[in-house]
Amino acid sequence: MGKFRSKSGCLTCRQRRVKCDEVKPLCGNCAKKNRDCQWETPQTKFRGYQPGSPSSSATALSETQEMNGVRGNDEVSVSEPTRRQSNHDLSVITAGQTVQVPVYPTGKATEGFQQPLTSPFLPQITSPASSLASGGVSVPSVFSAALPTEQPGHVPITRRDAKLVHHFAEHLGRWLDGTDSSRRFTLEVPDQVGRCSILLHAVGCFAARHLRDDAAAEEAYQACLALVIERLNLNTALHDVDLLCAIVILRFFEQLNVPTSSGADQEQHLAGTSAILRSSQTTTVDPSAPTLREAAFWVYVRQTLYNATITQQPPNIDFTLQLDPLPSAMTDNHPLARLGVETAWANQATWNCARVANFCFDRNHTAGPALRMQQWQKLWDSVESWKANRPLTFDPIWSGFDDDSDSQFPDMYFTADWHAVAFGYYHFCCILLLNYKPGPKFAMPFGRHKLSDVDNKVLEHARAICGSCKSSPECITNLITFCHTIFIWGPLLHNSAERLEVLSILANLELHQRWPTQWIVNALKLEWGN
Repeated sequence: MGKFRSKSGCLTCRQRRVKCDEVKPLCGNCAKKNRDCQWETPQTKFRGYQPGSPSSSATALSETQEMNGVRGNDEVSVSEPTRRQSNHDLSVITAGQTVQVPVYPTGKATEGFQQPLTSPFLPQITSPASSLASGGVSVPSVFSAALPTEQPGHVPITRRDAKLVHHFAEHLGRWLDGTDSSRRFTLEVPDQVGRCSILLHAVGCFAARHLRDDAAAEEAYQACLALVIERLNLNTALHDVDLLCAIVILRFFEQLNVPTSSGADQEQHLAGTSAILRSSQTTTVDPSAPTLREAAFWVYVRQTLYNATITQQPPNIDFTLQLDPLPSAMTDNHPLARLGVETAWANQATWNCARVANFCFDRNHTAGPALRMQQWQKLWDSVESWKANRPLTFDPIWSGFDDDSDSQFPDMYFTADWHAVAFGYYHFCCILLLNYKPGPKFAMPFGRHKLSDVDNKVLEHARAICGSCKSSPECITNLITFCHTIFIWGPLLHNSAERLEVLSILANLELHQRWPTQWIVNALKLEWGN
């Protein structure tokens, strides 16, 4: 009589309905009976990431068409590409077993990638997109192995493609290079599209969406999704920089698709970046971002910090990572080395902000009051140390009020985006730490409309952020920081002129850059009682 049936043993034991000891390549039963020990083809699986799920682009497309009065036959259909995409073999989406992936070291960023794809450290995503099913994308690797690999110079580019890539290089790469003085996404990614169709389509859908060509954006998005699904299931997925960069770019496309009236964000591609990075990370990360892979990591940190602040939840980042080398240990004796040092200091400000957000938004901490205060003080010292030791180039070259302007906020002029972005992160760190400082607090402060000393200090930092954003309207990374930090300091604004100027900054961001802000405007007005 057979024993318990094995669900993950060899096919031979499962067919005979006997328990398998799962020893590979030859299990104990088959070795004892001299049988042919056969195993299922392993499947690669990224938990929490389902690029085949319906995107928000269709919602955003229909919303835009409704606003523009598009009806009937003029409406662009997006359901057909979605159906075509579902023709991929997705019947094994929730199957998948752990696969040990070979290591292809290419430097510090790719050392130690021996973790299996279904590492226990992969996050359990709880966003609406990931709750559609219990597993991630999973396709048999026997199918994946048969997929043709792209050869350099074999991607045909049309005139429309070229215009979209040019628009990305001129305008949108800057969104990703907010803390990168080497501007890797602006300079390197456009050069790769001629050999890499996944990057071509990722860049294309982002650029087309920004240009309000929604039909072209959806077409490029569906083409990119099909390639993402294929490449996720290659054994080299963990080391595929093109795939990682494409998903990071798709996250920006996804954010432009958020319905402006509701702000409902599925965070689908944010989960994808997290899954890949956590499956392949080491114990350290280089703040100077010497490669595209590291640059993509820092883009992800900024992207996840955005959502963490809005929801006031700890950012989905592994904070056991250590910065190596520290910016203070780096030298800039060579002009090119200076770029790395500047990037490192900007990314340290980003990392400080992420750590502070993790401390402030962690409602499940078990630390006692004394330890909690020690942790707070350590973070405060780190933030102030960054301010004291950063290069002088990070200071604005001029700041103050314009006597000929009615603006409520000071002018602040920086010479580089990463200086302005780091400036914003420093002030946001101070806002968070002041607001979440451990200690006794009154549940109902005296005087509903009376600001406390802490509130006034918070507003000083908030006005600095507003001034830098007002003075650099083309630094989109800084404006994105403005959008999420406002959920912390916005309710404290009581001056009607300041409120109007804040609303104007938000409205102009959506008008000129298509970043959805109407839902933020609505939330502020509700908070202010307007």
